Amino acid sequence: MSGARVQPEAQRVHPAVDSIGAALLAWLDQFSLGDERLREARFHVLAARVLPDGARVNVELLAQWTAWLAAQPSTAAHADLASVIEGTVPADEAAPTVLALADLWPRTAVGMSLSWRRRCLQHAHDGSGLIVYDIVESVRRTEIPIGIAHSTAWRTICVTVGELTEWCEQDPPMEEVQHRLDRLSAAQLELVRHLRSCHPAIYAPVLEVAETICAIPGARLAWRQEISP
Repeated sequence: MSGARVQPEAQRVHPAVDSIGAALLAWLDQFSLGDERLREARFHVLAARVLPDGARVNVELLAQWTAWLAAQPSTAAHADLASVIEGTVPADEAAPTVLALADLWPRTAVGMSLSWRRRCLQHAHDGSGLIVYDIVESVRRTEIPIGIAHSTAWRTICVTVGELTEWCEQDPPMEEVQHRLDRLSAAQLELVRHLRSCHPAIYAPVLEVAETICAIPGARLAWRQEISP
C-alpha cells in the first residue's frame, strides 16, 4: 500500500472523463438538478480522479453521488438517504433530490449485503460522513468485512481522510497536514498487518478500497485547483 500523501500533480484521471461529464449533465437534467452551480462544478472530474482505473459505469455512479451530496445541506441529504433506504418516502411527494436518490440507491446497493445496507442506514441516521466510504465500497464492487470496518485502523483511515479532505479547502499549516499524513500512514501499515491474517481473497480488494479512500484528499485538491478561476 502506497504511503499517505496529498499530491494533486500525481493524480491520474480516467480516460473517459469527458464522456462521464456528458453523462453526469444528462443525469442532472433528468432529475431537474442541473442548476449552474452543479453544472459548473465538474464533479465528474473529481470522480475521474478518485477512480481513474474504474469501470466507466462506476465512475459515472460516483460522479452522480458527488453531485447529489453537493446539491443540498448534509443534514437534508442524510435524512433523505435514510428515508429512501427505509422506503418511507411516497414517490408522488418526493422532491427532485429524493427522486434522484431513488435512482441512485438501487444501483449502488445492488450486489451488496444486508450488513452493508444496514451500515449505510446507520451512517445516514448518524449524519456521518462515513457514508462516502460506503459508496466507495460499492463503486469498487468490494465490501469491507465487518471485522475490518470496525477496526481501529480502518476508522483512523476514514476519519483522517475526512480531516485532510476538509483541510484541502482551508489551506492549513503544513505541519498540521503532515501530522495527519503521518497518522494516516501508520493506520495504513496497521491495516496491512491486520489483513495478513485474513483470507488471501480479501487482501487485495480491501487494499484497493483503502487506496481509493486515501486518494480522495489529493483528488479533491487537484479538482479544486482545476475548477478555480
